[in-house]
Amino acid sequence: MPWNTLIDTVMGELNTRGKTLHDVAEVLRAAPIDPHVVAAIKAAYGLGCDLRVLSDANRFFIETILDHHGLRGYFSEINTNPSRVDADGRLRIAPHHDFHAGPHGYGLGTCPPNMCKGQVLDRTRVGISSNTLSAVATNTLSAAAGLGVGVC
Repeated sequence: MPWNTLIDTVMGELNTRGKTLHDVAEVLRAAPIDPHVVAAIKAAYGLGCDLRVLSDANRFFIETILDHHGLRGYFSEINTNPSRVDADGRLRIAPHHDFHAGPHGYGLGTCPPNMCKGQVLDRTRVGISSNTLSAVATNTLSAAAGLGVGVC
């Protein structure tokens, strides 16, 4: 069973047991983020980096955590599995790619069925001009250097 399908099933079970969307959000808000990660996000953003999320989690989880830590505004894009709340108040999680429609990705068998991150990265690269890509690379290197991170 794909991970996001499993999480969707768990959200259904939690709903059946009387747990609300608010309860799920409270658990997510209690999850700590290392202060160094927060500092790195703010430093990279401050240096002009275009920060984007590419995650196999889901929009509700990511937005809840970023909002709680005051970080959502630092990211220009969130690429993840969509989520919605149904009429019963249950969190539903769907796949980023419809894995019933056929194969995706590069045919290597390394992608989870619900999301090919390589495909999302390719789409992102196509949407960025060469001047912007150069500026992103320069800012990324500057941010890494400013954080004391070795860059190969």
